[in-house]
Amino acid sequence: MARDEWPNHVSPTRTEAGVTTAPTLSAADEIAELKAENARLKTLLLEQDLYEESGDEWPTEITYDQLPHSGARLGGFTKQREKIRSTTDFPELPQPTDDEAQLQADFVRWGYCLVADAMSLTQIQAQVGRLLDQAAAERAAKVAHLSHRGNAQLIFNLVPKGQVFRDLIALEESAAQRAPLVERLIDKILGRGFYLGTAHGSIVHQNGGRQELHQDQGFVPLPHPPYPLYCLLIWLYTDFSLEEGGTYVVPGSHREASGRNCVTADVEYEQLVEGRLMALTAPAGTCALTDSRLLHSGGARTASGTRLASRMLYARGMMRQQENQLACVTDQILDQMSSKLKGLIGFKPYYGLGMVDGNAIDPDKPKVHIGELSMSRPDEFEQDFDWKYTQNAKQLADLDWESFAEYLGE
Repeated sequence: MARDEWPNHVSPTRTEAGVTTAPTLSAADEIAELKAENARLKTLLLEQDLYEESGDEWPTEITYDQLPHSGARLGGFTKQREKIRSTTDFPELPQPTDDEAQLQADFVRWGYCLVADAMSLTQIQAQVGRLLDQAAAERAAKVAHLSHRGNAQLIFNLVPKGQVFRDLIALEESAAQRAPLVERLIDKILGRGFYLGTAHGSIVHQNGGRQELHQDQGFVPLPHPPYPLYCLLIWLYTDFSLEEGGTYVVPGSHREASGRNCVTADVEYEQLVEGRLMALTAPAGTCALTDSRLLHSGGARTASGTRLASRMLYARGMMRQQENQLACVTDQILDQMSSKLKGLIGFKPYYGLGMVDGNAIDPDKPKVHIGELSMSRPDEFEQDFDWKYTQNAKQLADLDWESFAEYLGE
């Protein structure tokens, strides 16, 4: 199907726009969390008085499972497009630069920084060529993850899908000319020993791209530590602006000058976001680094054409299992495991974590992976991909506008 034949309606629902790597709740969990949040707010002042009066009196119940998250109360802000400004409207906000001291100052003050000319034109073309080929092949093989009524596509798990992707993820200078500078910044943000959490490509056409505001560590219960647990890299392959679907950010929403986090259990998000929601504006070749506490979201593209990028989330070294269970069990052992045990070693989704081929509903280790596909090798499209038997495939295939996902389960 040619691009101009794709559906061109904007998706009105969060469900249909929900192919994302942002921390997400199921509908039932979101309702439960909102109810719990309402109850918590009603008793907040009373609880504070009780704590003051109780002194050294110890509680008798474990309530660590009831800590609030930042996700459920962030819906709706990005729909107010008339209130969204461009970051270039404010000269004090980060501008693309290769000055390392300025990049550090921008990151600490605003929660993000912009590395200028991080990629050369040739390097951009190499990434874009492989990304578009993989995306077209996944659509042809009917294993594609589309959203916004077909106006956006995510290409998950880039590691097995091309050497150019692997080189970029590894921050090789051959893939990005300023990768050494970017890597030094990540070292300072996360400490040595950081590792990859997510790597996917993003294709956004007109009327696609809008997400709800979130923190990339929004799955971590509040209160958060006074430092980022993750760092998101956005590699811009095309220009970003308000009309072109540039990422929405709330500059400075990560921390105060004192180091105290802005997002707390009792924060009023309206006051935090009002008048401060902006579209990231920067030229192709820029690399944006964001603090995982920063409020941000995908931006809606209203211009014709396509916005292209890849997003790679790196994690602080402590945010992982002590033993790498998935690497040390064979397929035979996995086949004999109960669902409960599979979940305990890693095949259990949580707030969008634990995806396999973009599947965060019922992930498992596939025998036929969605690896590197190409329109030049159409015979590969007929493989019996495990993904086609998942509830994730069924959810996408059931959408009335979706024709690039196939479900073969019962």
